[in-house]
Amino acid sequence: MEFLSLNILIFAPLIVAGIILSPLFPNDEIIVRRFAKGFAGLLFIYSILFMIFFKPHEVGYQFKENIKLFSDANWIEPLGISLSFGVDGISIILVVLTTFLVMLALIASKKAITTKHKLYYSLILVLTTAILGMVTSRDLFLFFLFWELELIPMYFLISIWGTGKKEYSAMKFFLYTFFGSLFMLAGILALNYFHVINTGVSTFSIETLTYSRHYDIPFMFEALIFFGFFIAFAVKLPIVPLHTWLPNAHVDAPTPVSMLLAGILLKMGGYGLIRFNTQMLPEMIKIFAPILIVLGVINIIYAAFVALVQKDLKLLVAYSSISHMGFVLLGLGALNVAGISGAMFQMIAHGLISAGLFLVVGVIYLRTKTRTFSQLGGLGQVMPKAFYFTMLLALASLGLPLLIGFAAEVMIFYGAFTSDSLEGFVLSNQVMTGLAAISIIITAAYLLWMLQKVFMGNMFEKWQKTSDLTPHEAIALTFLSIPIVLFGLYPEGITSLFLPFVDNLVSHFTL
Repeated sequence: MEFLSLNILIFAPLIVAGIILSPLFPNDEIIVRRFAKGFAGLLFIYSILFMIFFKPHEVGYQFKENIKLFSDANWIEPLGISLSFGVDGISIILVVLTTFLVMLALIASKKAITTKHKLYYSLILVLTTAILGMVTSRDLFLFFLFWELELIPMYFLISIWGTGKKEYSAMKFFLYTFFGSLFMLAGILALNYFHVINTGVSTFSIETLTYSRHYDIPFMFEALIFFGFFIAFAVKLPIVPLHTWLPNAHVDAPTPVSMLLAGILLKMGGYGLIRFNTQMLPEMIKIFAPILIVLGVINIIYAAFVALVQKDLKLLVAYSSISHMGFVLLGLGALNVAGISGAMFQMIAHGLISAGLFLVVGVIYLRTKTRTFSQLGGLGQVMPKAFYFTMLLALASLGLPLLIGFAAEVMIFYGAFTSDSLEGFVLSNQVMTGLAAISIIITAAYLLWMLQKVFMGNMFEKWQKTSDLTPHEAIALTFLSIPIVLFGLYPEGITSLFLPFVDNLVSHFTL
C-alpha cells in the first residue's frame, strides 16, 4: 500500500490551488471549473482507497507518516512538535466525507459562482487541505495550525461570494471561532506543560498524551483543560448559546460554501469533542457527561422550536442543523457504545442531509431570488425533480425508517436511554431522552410545513416558467441521495469502520 500517502491526500489540494492561481493557468471559467472538479473527483477516489485498505480492528492510527524538513528531527525539535499524520476509526470516515462533499460542492458551483473563479476554486482547495489536515493530525499543535488555517479561506469565501451582510457574517464567523481557538491553545499548552514537569520531555503527540500518559494532572487543572477544549468545539458544533454566528454565516454564504459549512465544518466540533474531551480526558468526560446531555437536549429542543417559526427557508435549515447537532452531544453524554456510535453516525448522516438541503435552498433561490415562504408556493408543479429530492432529504432529516437519519437517531436514543451517566441527578437519562424525543414531532412539523409552503398549494404566476434542476444540480443531489438510502438500509457499512474504535474508547471510562 505504498501508493497510499496521506501527505499526497492532504497537500495535493494546496498544490493544485497554487497551480490554479498561478498566472500561467488560463483565466477561463470553464477550464478552471472543470480542472477543479476533475481533481476533486480524483481526490475522492483516492480517499476511498484509504477506506478500502483500512483495518478497523487495529487499535490506533494507520497509514502513519511524518514529514521531516531538512533533517531527521521533528519539525520544531525543542518543543517536540512534529508534522505527523495518520487515520483511525473516527478520522477515516471524516476524510472520505470531506472529499465527497468538496467534490459535490464544486459540481454545485457552476451556476452559483459567477465571478473570480480562479480565486474561488483555489480557496475551496485550500479549505480542503485544512480540513484533511485537522482530521489526520497526530500532533496537537499541528491540529491547532490546521484549525486556524481553515478560518482564512472560509472568511473570504463568505465575504467575497456571499450575499446580504456577507462581510459582517464572515467576520462574526471568524471572531467566534478564533475566540474559541484561544481556549483550545491554552488547553494544548497546559497538557504539554504537565507532560514536561512529569517526564522532562516536551511533546504535543496525541498518541503519547492519550495512550502513554502515566501521571495524574491535578483535578482543577484537568477540568480547566477540559473546558478549554470544550469551549472551542462548542463554538464550532455549535452549542447554544455560542451558536449565533451560524445562522448569519449560512444565510449570507453562497450555496456551495453553506454545503461545506454544514456538511463538514460543524463536524469538526464533534470530532474535537470525541478526540480530545472524550478520548484524551476520559476521567473528565465521566464527570461532565451530565452537562453534555443537558446542553444537547437544549440544543435539540430550542433550535427545533426556533426553526418552526422561521420565515426564511435557509434560516429554517440552519436552525435545523443546530438542532440535529445536539444529538451528537446527547450520544456522547451517554458514555456507552450505542450512544457514541450514534453520535459519530449522526455526524455523517447530518453531513449528507444538510448539504443536500442547503443545495436545494440554493437551487430555489437561484431561480426565484427569494427564500421567504410567503413568496413561494406551488413550485412542485414546475420543479418536480427538485421536489422529489427535497422530500427525500426532509424525510431523512426527520428520521424516517430505512433512511440514514433514522439509524443515527435510534442509536443515540437507545444509548442515552440505557445509560446511567445521570445517576444521582434530579433528571434521569430516561427523562432527558424523552425530552429530546419531543424534537421528532417538532422536526416533522417544520420540515413538512416547509415542503407544503414551498412546493405545494397555489403557485404565483411569476413562477410558471421556473426551470427544474440542471444536470449539475441533479447529479450532486443524486450522489447525496445514494448514501442516504444505502446507509439507511445498511448502517453497518459505516459503523463497522468505527465500532472497534468506540469499543476501545468506552473501555477507558466504563461506568
